[in-house]
Amino acid sequence: MSEPRSEQRIDELMDELLELLEEKVQDEENQELLEAYREREGAADEELDSFEQHYGIRLPPDFRAFYKRKNGSGYAFHVLFPGDAARNEDNVFYMLSLEQMQQENDGTVEIPMEDYFSKEEMLELDPRIKPYLHQKSWITFGKLGGGSLYLMLDFDPAEQGTYGQIIMFTHDPDFVYYTAETFTELLEQSNRNLREIEAIEY
Repeated sequence: MSEPRSEQRIDELMDELLELLEEKVQDEENQELLEAYREREGAADEELDSFEQHYGIRLPPDFRAFYKRKNGSGYAFHVLFPGDAARNEDNVFYMLSLEQMQQENDGTVEIPMEDYFSKEEMLELDPRIKPYLHQKSWITFGKLGGGSLYLMLDFDPAEQGTYGQIIMFTHDPDFVYYTAETFTELLEQSNRNLREIEAIEY
């Protein structure tokens, strides 16, 4: 997908997301979080460029497009619902600001899977992901309120993977799962699941 088309698609998905949130967020406390999300500003190109330079990465154009409109979602205001709601296999995440992302990812210690898993257990790992539990080139941008789930951009995929693919770390039991090839695919998946939810509960 070309960059202008990528940004256009993200704009469409973000507009759809806001409409769904306005429909599904019903209690008063979360209405306040929704109002804060409506008013939340985006990150400047200079901030995004600085973030890329800090980590020596290239943010995917669709991810940049989202963050140029909204620099995260606000603490515990879940806006991403990846997975499969029809099978009750969806998860929920709020999105970190660029500043929060840097706080979360600076000082990451790499932990190879082989330190904790047998070869048989590691066969369950998706072949698009390198065998780590934590990796410096995995940039966390989404979390579940309690911190037991992390949504990450993978900037060092396995040979079969894609630069900037979306992966998920789960805690207890600890493991890493493939989620989507692109941020656009993640948002499409998320909006589809959100349509299936009667009301958002936090």
